[in-house]
Amino acid sequence: MIPRALAWLGRLVGVLGVVGSAAADEPGRALAPSPETGTREGQTVVERARLEVAPGGRSFGQLTIENPLGDVVVEGYDGSSILIETRKVAPDQDALERLRISLVPNPDGTVRISTTADSGKAHRPLSRDAVRIDLIVRAPRDARIDAAVSSGRLEVVNMDAGGELDTGSGPILVRNVAGGLSTHSVSGPTSLAQVFGTVDAQTISSDLELDTIGGERLVASANRGKIAGRRVRARHIELTTTEGTIVLEGEAALHGRVVVASLKGNVEVRLRRQGPVAIRARGAKVHLGSASLVASRDGWVHGQLGQLLSGAQPAVVELRSRYGLVQFTLVE
Repeated sequence: MIPRALAWLGRLVGVLGVVGSAAADEPGRALAPSPETGTREGQTVVERARLEVAPGGRSFGQLTIENPLGDVVVEGYDGSSILIETRKVAPDQDALERLRISLVPNPDGTVRISTTADSGKAHRPLSRDAVRIDLIVRAPRDARIDAAVSSGRLEVVNMDAGGELDTGSGPILVRNVAGGLSTHSVSGPTSLAQVFGTVDAQTISSDLELDTIGGERLVASANRGKIAGRRVRARHIELTTTEGTIVLEGEAALHGRVVVASLKGNVEVRLRRQGPVAIRARGAKVHLGSASLVASRDGWVHGQLGQLLSGAQPAVVELRSRYGLVQFTLVE
């Protein structure tokens, strides 16, 4: 009898043979499954497998992954193939056979990976918590990554073409990524570190952590979460929350713009400057450090740091919180 993991790999190679025959000169190659494949661990059955997908006429330019059943980890490397490691977990062999992984490489250099669990009248219901599929993918550094998970972890490291990442309640972790990056989360925390390019990060009820962000534009928002940023050097920075505190440590770029705003949370900003900075702030209480201040009738407090030469444009910093404390400190 053929081992179940080998049969699954055979189905993957079959997909590659049908789709890849028109798309590539060299179809994907399946690697030998791990000796642990199909083993029982405690009260569950675990199946592990590996697959290598080699490029054909075009190099891989985009990888799309949809995995509502577990974790997704994508790591960039200097090779040209896509290397995939899978781990399926189920309470018994019958449930394990219902877990599916679909892999479709296209002639234009895009690859799609998706997971699902068979359902229907012929099958007994499966609890989402009882099964899972985890994916570890090594991809060429210059491929764009678009990935979505539900409650699993979504991690992307060492990639150079950006992408779009979506989670429900699972965390998003990004490290050492270049290019335009967009992230969306409902209740999973987001952590972005060493990201160089335009960034758009949004959460609804979770926290956002930003560390070493550089590029033309950074936009981040959290409804009921906190935002913490350090070593931020984007030319245009916009951070907003409804209830959460915002703490930002970064640099006001020459002729740049920084907007930090919350409805109910405190706003604390510490900036280095490359030239003159014009500040306007409004809050329940406002502290702008050493800036010379002028209060206007509309509730805004205005200040300036550095001498503004004739015809020059200062960096603009706008800080506001309707019900919270607004604090600004210049870091020399």
